[in-house]
Amino acid sequence: MEVSLEEIKKNKLDAETLNIAVRILNEAGYVVLEKVLPLKLMKNIRSVLEKRHEKNGEEITLMSMPFLDPRIIDNPLAMQIIKEVMGDKFFSYLPYGFNTTTRDARYGTVNGEESDTQWIHRDSSQLFPGFPIALPVSKIVVNIPLVDFTVENGCTELWPGSHLIVDPPVDINDPYHAYNVCSEERAAALPSVRLIMPAGSVVVRDMRCWHRAMPNHTDEIRTMIAIVYLRRFYNAMGDHGVFRSGIPEGMWVQMSERAQNVYRFHSVIEQ
Repeated sequence: MEVSLEEIKKNKLDAETLNIAVRILNEAGYVVLEKVLPLKLMKNIRSVLEKRHEKNGEEITLMSMPFLDPRIIDNPLAMQIIKEVMGDKFFSYLPYGFNTTTRDARYGTVNGEESDTQWIHRDSSQLFPGFPIALPVSKIVVNIPLVDFTVENGCTELWPGSHLIVDPPVDINDPYHAYNVCSEERAAALPSVRLIMPAGSVVVRDMRCWHRAMPNHTDEIRTMIAIVYLRRFYNAMGDHGVFRSGIPEGMWVQMSERAQNVYRFHSVIEQ
């Protein structure tokens, strides 16, 4: 959906826009705010990320600028939507992740051959698998494409409304049960979309949505940011490694009160 220049400048969605965004998120399981971040910022993050990759992660830490730019980790438009659907006690953690697809990306084998198309999956299962109805959203991921997402470079395929599908209890003996793999046959009977969008867009997605990575037929690395937000009742403190990185004090004091609340479970490192 389009966001007005006025809303982008004031870093706040109007009441009507917010209501529409929340309705789309609840019904479709995701909402795309198109071109709300500057291309200059996207290019800067890509450039530093490439330098970091060249140095094998040395010298350049993800717990620094431009990765901790407030427009990324404290995006006001995304925060508005998340607060509306999950309340004001939600939290997140740093560093966030990056999702990339290259021309040579492969996802297991199909009929004995390597597949360039990912299996259909959810990033998170229903809160109570086997419960007869889907409960309100409790995990959200915010994706920010650093490049234009096109069919040619492998933009994500997604099944609108699939976050409301209740699956039968998972067979724990299935080696793929932890990946929340979804039925190819079932998906074939449901409409899907490709997330074609310009760089600098912001996607707010219910993590129960069925989706998959698609083949990248270009030489450009298709990269997007992925920041996970959770309702307060999740015990992420017990998840080994989630809060392993402390936030540098110099960065912490520059964060807004809202951001400090969202990342409140991190330790602050004195410099």
